Amino acid sequence: MEHKILVVEDNANDLETLKNKLKNEPYELIHAPDGKTAFSLLEKEKPDLVILDVLLPDTDGFEICRRIRKREQYISLPILFHTTVNTTDEKLIGLEMGASDFLNKNSDERELIVRIRNLLNLKKNIDKQVKFSVIDSLTTIYNKTYFQYRISDEFARGRRYKRNFCCAIIDLDYFKQVNDLFGYLTGDMVLKKIAAIFRQNIRGADILCRYGGDEFGWLLPETEMDDAYLAVERMRQFVVTSELGKDECRVSLTISCGLSCLEDVSANIADELFANAVNALNKAKAKGRNQTRVYGKEKEN
Repeated sequence: MEHKILVVEDNANDLETLKNKLKNEPYELIHAPDGKTAFSLLEKEKPDLVILDVLLPDTDGFEICRRIRKREQYISLPILFHTTVNTTDEKLIGLEMGASDFLNKNSDERELIVRIRNLLNLKKNIDKQVKFSVIDSLTTIYNKTYFQYRISDEFARGRRYKRNFCCAIIDLDYFKQVNDLFGYLTGDMVLKKIAAIFRQNIRGADILCRYGGDEFGWLLPETEMDDAYLAVERMRQFVVTSELGKDECRVSLTISCGLSCLEDVSANIADELFANAVNALNKAKAKGRNQTRVYGKEKEN
């Protein structure tokens, strides 16, 4: 598997030397000549490792490292300082900023390769542990912990860049009866099937989670309310036509959906966006279920 490495280096000769040292390794090198470009590529390319010089034209590597470490999504991203700066004080600054390792540019090529391999292996192990902590074991989609993290993250991003963002909460109608009448094993089979249906019918940028029991959360970044409503309604109607549950418990199940939008949130907290979606869901259930309700709107099915 080819790993992506973001190299933040403003010296063309040093960059070429690094490329030659790594030319036989399975790495794709992505180059950023300054801090601004580095952060743009960081979000776009999602590298597996950052190789960082200290001396840069628009900022210094210490500041870049510090800013990367402030972002939770980069908690496992290794940062290797590769620089001519070699004093103990500067090494300590880098390590205090969150650097994973520190290596002089004049070091042996073999040492560079081994250090990179070690850092990538460490990231792989950390990512594996993180995955186990955020994946729902039954449905293999994200769990409540991840949902809470991502709704806060997407909320902040939407506010910062003035992009709309919608949140849907989905509940299986009368699912308790499935467990009561046919047992929890049957209920688990139905939950796995509905999760698979949801996963197959969302966009790549969307975030799907099992929030708890028979309740699912669906985050739709950079989406206007009308488009989100149409997407959720298509999902609801697809569940109806798929006759979910008919094979397992001879009853076709339906879903109720509540939808809220960032533009309708007055407070600067993601909790309100979630609460609004729950309120809309409760209205859908109170009005007969098997429908989608939008917080603050009077859309009817």
